[in-house]
Amino acid sequence: MKILPVLGNQEGVREYWAEMQNYNIEVDEKNPEYIVILGGDGTFLGAERDYFHLGVPFVGVGFGHVNFLLNRSLRSPKQFVEKLERNEWIKFPIFEMKAEIVTKTGVKHGVAFNDIYLKSLNPAGVVRLELQTKEYDCLKVEGDGIIVATPQGSTAYNRNAGGTILPLGSTLWCLTGICTQKRLRVTVAQQNISIEVKSKDAVLVTDNKIFHEVEKVVIMPGNRQSVICFDKGENFEQRRYEI
Repeated sequence: MKILPVLGNQEGVREYWAEMQNYNIEVDEKNPEYIVILGGDGTFLGAERDYFHLGVPFVGVGFGHVNFLLNRSLRSPKQFVEKLERNEWIKFPIFEMKAEIVTKTGVKHGVAFNDIYLKSLNPAGVVRLELQTKEYDCLKVEGDGIIVATPQGSTAYNRNAGGTILPLGSTLWCLTGICTQKRLRVTVAQQNISIEVKSKDAVLVTDNKIFHEVEKVVIMPGNRQSVICFDKGENFEQRRYEI
C-alpha cells in the first residue's frame, strides 16, 4: 500500500503515524495510492493545495477540533491500514475553483478548494461590486464583501456569514454577501462568475492567499477533480448540521 502522509502538529499524530508504519504501508511521494492526512481540517486543506494535482484520493483521520473533512472514528492505526487496503470507502468528489484576478499591477491567478472572497482592505470600508452570472446579468452588491464557496467550503466562512450549507459532492457554489445592504444568500451551478470592483482598495482571498488592489476577478470551475474518502461508519450528513 503506497501512501503519501501529511502530518499535522496535533497531539497524538506522531504516535499514530509511528504505529501505522508497523503495518503494510510504503511511503511514495510520486505515485501514491492515497494522500493520508493525520491532523485537523487545516492540515487537510494544506494537503489539498499541495497534492491535488496528483489526482489520487484523500483520506484523513481527525486530530483537530472540528475534523469536518476527516474520519473521526478510525482510532486504531491497524484498522485504518486494513481499510486502506480494502478500499471500501464512501467517496465524495471534490473540485477546485480557479480565479483570474486583474489587479493594478497585472493579471494574477489563484486556486481555492474552500472559498474565494472579496473584501475592502479598510476594516471600516465598504466594497462595491458588480456580479455577472448565468442567473444575474448585473447584480450590484454593497457591503463588507462577498463569498463564493464550494460544497466543502460552505461549512466554513460561508456558514458563519449565514450562507447555505451544501451537500458535499454537489456541483453547486454558494454566493453569500458579508453584511451587504441587500441580503445575498443564493446557490448557483458551477460556472464562470465575473465580479467587477467599483470601489477602492479591495482584496481577494483564495483560501489563504491574499491578492491586493483587485479591480476584477473571474471565478471559474477548475479542470481537476479528486475524492475525499470516509469510512462507512461515519454519518457525514449529520455532521454537516452539528458544526
